[in-house]
Amino acid sequence: MCHRCSRGIKIIPDIPSPHEIPDRLVDAADILILPGGAPGAKTFCQSDDVLRLVREFRNEGKWVAAICAGTTALVESVKSPHAEGEAAKKCKVTSHPSVKQEIVDAGWSYADDSERVVVDGKVITSRGPGTALLFSLTIVEKLAGKAKRDEVQGPMICAETL
Repeated sequence: MCHRCSRGIKIIPDIPSPHEIPDRLVDAADILILPGGAPGAKTFCQSDDVLRLVREFRNEGKWVAAICAGTTALVESVKSPHAEGEAAKKCKVTSHPSVKQEIVDAGWSYADDSERVVVDGKVITSRGPGTALLFSLTIVEKLAGKAKRDEVQGPMICAETL
């Protein structure tokens, strides 16, 4: 099964259907990453399977990362009557500006617009396509350490300030 993203990029998932997600994916993965894009984020917000995964990862103390409009799925997961423990906690986040008000209206702490990546506890959020590299490097650093981030970033010849 191939999915076409809003900009025409094709993605072939490892798990082709939400119904094929293992019961305990949280045991096999270090992080759950929610990509952005308004149509996809809306689909995530309407998927009980995705929202369940967000809650499971948070309750198990695993990393959850979201970029762009993907942050809305994190917000939606807390609205569920099934949200309890860590998964019921709101944290400081950022997102694409187009969904900022929705997040603020839901009672979440929204970072200053100048913050391109926000880490609060085990939640990493970022603003959008222009911050994707910094978002990715932050994920590498949180999962594998600063030395690994430096190793990955070095050959990319990144600007001093991303």
